[in-house]
This record gives sequence, structure tokens and C-alpha cells, in this order.
Amino acid sequence: MIYPFHSTDLTESLPVGLRLFGVSHLQPPVKRPDGVPYFQWFYCIKGQGELVLNRQRFLIRPEQGFLICPNDPHSYQAVTADWTLHIFGFDGSLCGELLKTLQMHASGAYQFTDGDLFVHHIETLASLYNTHGCRNAVDFSKECYSFLLDISNSITRSRAAGNAVENELTDTLTSYLERHFASPVTLEELARIVNLSPDYMCAQFKKEMGLTIMQYLTEIRIGHARHLLTLHPEKKVLEIGKMCGFESPSYFGKIFKKEVGMTPERYRKNR
Repeated sequence: MIYPFHSTDLTESLPVGLRLFGVSHLQPPVKRPDGVPYFQWFYCIKGQGELVLNRQRFLIRPEQGFLICPNDPHSYQAVTADWTLHIFGFDGSLCGELLKTLQMHASGAYQFTDGDLFVHHIETLASLYNTHGCRNAVDFSKECYSFLLDISNSITRSRAAGNAVENELTDTLTSYLERHFASPVTLEELARIVNLSPDYMCAQFKKEMGLTIMQYLTEIRIGHARHLLTLHPEKKVLEIGKMCGFESPSYFGKIFKKEVGMTPERYRKNR
């Protein structure tokens, strides 16, 4: 499960601030040609996945992980159906210099000599969250800083398994979907963008990503909905649904429950 954190004046001022964390997250495919605006650390606890970074391909197994720096293009997907990750997402004014000092200045795959450290800090975050929710930003910042210091001596860079084949089609489509998830999207519209027939475009996308285009779009929308439900408790669920591209409140509720295992209202209450 992913636990997002919303920004406040305090979290924005912290030199290291937690943005999200994930506990035993069964990882769906992700392809982000534009990266994300914060740092992310991942640690594999089960199964096997594939990371594509800087045109190189890395296999990620238990006791291995990877770091993604802000705005670095990347993609990752499961090789086995049980690929499960712990995740730290963080940023702050000190992060760049801190990670450089700790020899974590570049995105890449890493081997952990003591993976229990990652697990320990994830469990600590989960305990803090269950006790305080998102309210105690300073304690989360301390834990994030402690996490970075602890793992710095237990990681070594992993070598690439080979060169990745670039796929301009999926890069174009996933980038468009990430940017326009809140708007209506049709296969015909996407086919015009990539200058292909809808059937051929869909077949190539599923072959590369393991999901249909609309399944991928749904995962993007639900991911944003989960974040916004926490970030904007003052907004109605139907407003959140519309912000994420769901025009029908009932359809939003149905898809959200299917993907997350609970209704949007229950998800918000549990946060």
C-alpha cells in the first residue's frame, strides 16, 4: 500500500521531507518519460522486476533496490507476478547535497548488504503513521534522514543486465497519459498522436507494458485519486473523481473499490 503525504508550510520548510512511503506494494508497471519531482528509494522484498534507466536494463530481485532522482526518465515493471517493493519518496533543500555526500548522487540500481535496515525504517514509518497519521512532519523528517544515513554504508551499485531497447511509442503515450489523465482520453485521439491505427497501437502498447492503454490510464487516475483524497479532505469524493478524469461518481466509486479494495470514503477515513 502507498501512503501519500500532503505538503504544509512546515513540510515545505524542512531540509528533508517525506512525500510518500509504500509498504509491501505489489508493483504495477510504471513508465515515466519525464520522471517525478522528488527522490525515490525502492527495495525489493519479493519476486523480480525490471528497471530501465539511462537506456540500460537492470534486474531487481530481493535484497536489491533502486534510487530514482528527481526528473530522471525511467520505467519499471514486474517480471514475476509477485514483485513487491518497499518505497521511500522524499525531497527538501538538503537532499541534493546530502545524497551527494552519501555517494547516492545518481539514479541507479543497488545491492543491499543489510536489507533489514530498509525494512526497519519502513516499519518505523508505518508505526508513526498509524499513531499520528500525516500530522507529525518533524518526526517523519527525522526518520527519513536517519534512513538515508543508515543505508549509505550498506549499498553498492549494481551492473546493468544489458541495454534497453527504446520504445518511442510507449514513451509518447505514457507521457501524454500522465499529463492528460484528468481529461477525457480516447483511443482514436491517441492513435492520431502516434500516427498509427488504434488496433496496432493498442497491441504494441500491451506487448510492451503488459497492460492495455485504458488499464494504464485507470492506474494513473486511481493513483492521483488516492493522493488527492488525503491532500484535500475538504473536497467531496465526487469532486476528487472529476479532478482525476472520472465524470461519473458511481463509476469512480466502482473502479476505486476494484483497484484499492475499499470505497473512496473508507479510504479517506482510514488515512
